[in-house]
Amino acid sequence: MVRAIWAHMFTCAGDLVNLEDLRGQLTARLALLLMGASGLAAWLTLPSAPFPLVAFCLFLAVFGLGVGVRVLSRTHAALARHLLVWGLLAGLLAAMWLFFDPWVPFFGLILAFVNAMLVAGSGLATAGIVVVVAVWWTYEGVRAYPLLELFAGLALSATVGWLVMRTLYTALQWAWNMQKRADQLLEMARDRQVELGRALKSLEWANAIQRRTQRELAVARRQAEEARRMKEQFAANISHELRTPLNLILGFSELMYLSPEVYGDMRWPPTLRRDVYQIYRSSRHLLEMIDDILDLSRFEMVGFTLNKEPTPLEPLLRGAVEIARDLFRGRPVRLEVEIARDLPVLEIDRTRIRQVLLNLLNNAQRFTEEGTVRLEARRTDGEVMISVSDTGPGIPADKLPYIFDEFYQVDHSLRRSHGGAGLGLAICKRFVQAHDGRIWVESREGVGSTFFFTLPIPGRYLPASDLHAEHPVEPPWPDPRPRILVLDPDPAVAAMIRRHVAGYDVVQVEDTDRLAEEVLIHHPRAVIRNVPPGGRRNSDGITNAPVPLIECSLPSRAWVAHDLAVAACLTKPITGQQLLAEIERLGDIREVLIVDDDRGFCQLVDRILRTAGRAFDVRHAYDGESGLSAMRARRPDLVLLDLVMPGVDGFGVLERMRQDPTLVEIPVVLLTATSYAEDALAQRGGQVVIYRPDGLRPVEILRCLEAVIGVLEPRYDERSVPEEAMG
Repeated sequence: MVRAIWAHMFTCAGDLVNLEDLRGQLTARLALLLMGASGLAAWLTLPSAPFPLVAFCLFLAVFGLGVGVRVLSRTHAALARHLLVWGLLAGLLAAMWLFFDPWVPFFGLILAFVNAMLVAGSGLATAGIVVVVAVWWTYEGVRAYPLLELFAGLALSATVGWLVMRTLYTALQWAWNMQKRADQLLEMARDRQVELGRALKSLEWANAIQRRTQRELAVARRQAEEARRMKEQFAANISHELRTPLNLILGFSELMYLSPEVYGDMRWPPTLRRDVYQIYRSSRHLLEMIDDILDLSRFEMVGFTLNKEPTPLEPLLRGAVEIARDLFRGRPVRLEVEIARDLPVLEIDRTRIRQVLLNLLNNAQRFTEEGTVRLEARRTDGEVMISVSDTGPGIPADKLPYIFDEFYQVDHSLRRSHGGAGLGLAICKRFVQAHDGRIWVESREGVGSTFFFTLPIPGRYLPASDLHAEHPVEPPWPDPRPRILVLDPDPAVAAMIRRHVAGYDVVQVEDTDRLAEEVLIHHPRAVIRNVPPGGRRNSDGITNAPVPLIECSLPSRAWVAHDLAVAACLTKPITGQQLLAEIERLGDIREVLIVDDDRGFCQLVDRILRTAGRAFDVRHAYDGESGLSAMRARRPDLVLLDLVMPGVDGFGVLERMRQDPTLVEIPVVLLTATSYAEDALAQRGGQVVIYRPDGLRPVEILRCLEAVIGVLEPRYDERSVPEEAMG
């Protein structure tokens, strides 16, 4: 509508511009005609006798009017038109006053027609004024004019003038529209020509881009491989950088809480022991999250998996609150908790749900300057609803739809007072939805925000539908989940499979001799045997098991120890129980040499050994060269060796020990945070082999093929690209 009004206004404006031009030209020409006619009339009166002075003066006045209009039309066209119209009218009235001839008013016929063309409405005004003056003077007896004929002539002249101008205006409007349409068509033709040229140019570009893309595909493949290698290297580096300081936090906090007597005869205040316990619990939770992150990075897993297990909710919620309570100390913010007594046992991943709770509590305390943060949990229809509310500034209504997006922050300014990368709520959403739950937020600016999430109750939760149940659905009899046996002495392998193979209970079997007994007890769906990459596989004695046997290569401390010919391999962060168990397995150990460049870690191991209740003689060496010198100076019963050290690293120490007959028999336990197992797996390549005593049926083979093809991706390199594609 607005567009149409503007178009009409522009059209009318164009018509008026053209009409004004025509009137200006007509005014200038009429001025010339008036000057010529009045000048000629004045010249003709000169020889007359007696001399008509009044007529001569009137002609001179009309000549002057023409000159003035001509001059004024060059600068003020509208003013010149009005001067001509009303000047001529004044001249006619003067002639009617000066001359008694009855035909003088009939000059108004021409004047009304001309004035109608020069100024809108002036034709009717001229005719009306002449008629009024003629009638007045006739009835006063001053003049004797034929009023009826005069009135008819003036009316006809004014009407014809109005019709002529109306027709002229319509013609101008039509001409303007046609010109505008012609301009539009010309512009469209130019646009089409430009588009055609662009299309031809685009075809040329497309051909060039196609040739260039074929060359770039090979380069992109090489870059992707390089990026994958860089990512794996980053995972290895970050593993060492995270696990080494976390080992100290976890180890010392465990010693302080479980074995405070190692620090001498002193009284530990209960509050201090409670704080140390919080440090220990939080570091354990952090270690579990680091394991998940490193798994995702190292093994290129898109998304994540859940390790669901039956979990009572109330202890989990209260444990998360205890971890988060330290965030509220020293601040004018109260943490309130209300947990219903009838919360059921749920099948959830404890680490993930604990992280959701900690993220929401941390988010609430960061945005609450003073007031209350409240955690509530209650049971609803088929679900458990958990909410975290705060009395912070609230969230604007237009920001609520984006609050769970990755990297989204309500305040994007550089002066914001709250840190964070904008990932906490996005992670919460993914974890809750992975449990088939829902998460949302309700907020009012200036009042606060409340984040809700739900977890379904097994056997009672149904996806949203139009059906209505009159009575709650009774839970079915819980069937035990199928089990998988993992044959490997490293518990980390079983934990890794447990995290990434959903829907199964994973049982670790450390020794092949116990496999048959475990199969009879657990009736597993399959047995997974972890073997070194590229190593010799010997399945004798276990292929007769009545279940499928799957041999694969996953990073394991056991085959790392076998590969490096050491007694054992422990991955940081280590616990005192793990270290003492390995020492106990090695037999009579008295003198222990710790070779590690991290002095804090050496101190931690020293503390662990002193809590064992045995008289260990512990020595330290902070690099490989010093460690070898210490071994030669006095032969230890056990060497605890780190692999990553400046100068001579752990691999160099092992190589020199093998070359020295006096050191080759010393047992070595590796204490490291490196990814040596992953590096060996990448270099030698892993395989998956499936055994079954009675063979595989065709349908089973086809299902295995379907699963394998859906998971594995081809790895083409530049040698797979045709020669012509590279040109």
